[in-house]
Amino acid sequence: QDEEARHSIVACVHNQSLGTQMAAELPMEAEVSYGTPEGLPDAGLLMTTCQRLLAIPDAKEREDVFLTLFKLIDGVLAAPDDVKRRRVKKTNDTFHRKLGRFAAGLDFLRAAGFVDSDDPDARGDAAKNAFLSLRVAHLLRLTDAHHTLARAAQQVGISAPPMPGSSGFNPYVSNRQAADPANTIKAGASWTGDAQRTREEVLRRKREMTETVADAPPIDLQPSAFWLSAGKRLEEVIRATAPVDEERAADSALLQSQLASVKAAVNGGNAKFESADKKQLAELSHRRVHAFCILRVICPDKSVLQAHFRSGDRGEHVVALLAPLLAPSVRELGWYIYQSPPMCKLAPEQTLAAAGLTPGANMYLGFEGGARPPPPYLEQSLVAQLG
Repeated sequence: QDEEARHSIVACVHNQSLGTQMAAELPMEAEVSYGTPEGLPDAGLLMTTCQRLLAIPDAKEREDVFLTLFKLIDGVLAAPDDVKRRRVKKTNDTFHRKLGRFAAGLDFLRAAGFVDSDDPDARGDAAKNAFLSLRVAHLLRLTDAHHTLARAAQQVGISAPPMPGSSGFNPYVSNRQAADPANTIKAGASWTGDAQRTREEVLRRKREMTETVADAPPIDLQPSAFWLSAGKRLEEVIRATAPVDEERAADSALLQSQLASVKAAVNGGNAKFESADKKQLAELSHRRVHAFCILRVICPDKSVLQAHFRSGDRGEHVVALLAPLLAPSVRELGWYIYQSPPMCKLAPEQTLAAAGLTPGANMYLGFEGGARPPPPYLEQSLVAQLG
């Protein structure tokens, strides 16, 4: 994947030095979508990839990445029906120097809707995934991409270009140019601004939810052991260890403020777009994000190991922290933790939040190949807690 990224090239940015070198004819329809994107990566990836781009140490290289992404995204927004602006060919040294060698830059394009596709005119390995193509221009996602990119650019002093005027209809651009200014409908401009504010509130909420998990401070494992029949219910432990009510109140107040600020945008106008935003914002308002997680690992002899983790901890990190808490006979075998039913192992790269294990979950200790050592399954100090 890194090797492919190293040779990536944009054939659709407005850069005359790249122009004809990167152009290639692809049999692709210029489909444009004005609704809520479906089948795309989560919109939160736009922000997370921008954070990775901000970490590029060299200022000139960082600026080249941002400006090249602006040219590509804004090029499609300016003319969404132009197929030539919606394809990326991975063979140009200039683009590799400016963007292609940074995996985060390519991930940003994919989050904006680009997908890997083959070159129909090439043969063998040269044809495979030779292009990044925007088969469907989702104007909502592309608009979000521009604004997310602009906010990130401002953090490092890069001047972000304004939203481009569109040659077609884009309900998400408040400053689009009318063909005849005298016939511009003022209500449409007002609705466009309200809809954009609604969308920005949704993005802000998603960003805050992501940051709650990613920025959680380290937490003590607080390992403990007890028999399954003797322990408190997991729900009771979660309530007892939850943050103080001020955090809940602050979170509620923030959501109320967000809902109030977009009330005008969801009370009238075009219901097709606004109802989708309203539905999403309502869903987010009822979704509580937990920074921490309590895991219980139930062993075959019904002893239970309980430990605390960050919701953003990945499976491989969780397993590494649990290993010293298990008996030597367990560590010598291939072991794992899983949920059931249905049986689902904790994947190494999966976070506890992504696995749906927050704010707490019961898991089981399993063994590869069915080999199971005799008890005890926990290390001696924890066995002593069992009594």
